[in-house]
Amino acid sequence: MDERIRVQVIAVDPAVRVGVDDMVRVCPELTVVADRPDVVLMVTDEVSDAVLVLLRSLSRAGRRVLLVTDTLREPDVVEAVQAGAGGLLRRGEVRLDRLRPAIRATADGSFTVPSDLLEAGDREPERPPARQLTKRERTVLLMLADGHETEEIARSLAYSVRTVTGIVHTITHRWQVRNRAHAVACALREGLI
Repeated sequence: MDERIRVQVIAVDPAVRVGVDDMVRVCPELTVVADRPDVVLMVTDEVSDAVLVLLRSLSRAGRRVLLVTDTLREPDVVEAVQAGAGGLLRRGEVRLDRLRPAIRATADGSFTVPSDLLEAGDREPERPPARQLTKRERTVLLMLADGHETEEIARSLAYSVRTVTGIVHTITHRWQVRNRAHAVACALREGLI
């Protein structure tokens, strides 16, 4: 992205908000704003009902939200993504080297989630063919879940950008989901990634 990404920080605790604001300001490609953000960075203790209501409201307003929370379990991921979160991080993981790419991924419409929530083991559970994934589709979804952009995935896998876009489109169409974040959430919920 050539232009700076506009980030609005929302946190109940004013000290946390100021600290996160300062962290964002250190990044030359990011800027903190009070309105019309590219990404809303929401910092909270847990994925509560109130947080889900706010996520839905922001999502309906067309905002992309990166949710940073103290506790994050697999059910939280599914609920938050269904409510409109475009990415998730644990507060303990918030360092510049993790926050910067997560904000970029959220702004680009990609998705990021803590890697320990991606591990589903080597089992291959029985499921209808519509929810099966090819090795190629699984690899792309894993990279999307880790916050990689389409161009990065293409470069890493030696595919064209068009091929990666096609793979994602095939999954979202076959699964009848809204977007790539929703596809990642479904894959997580069903143990596919």
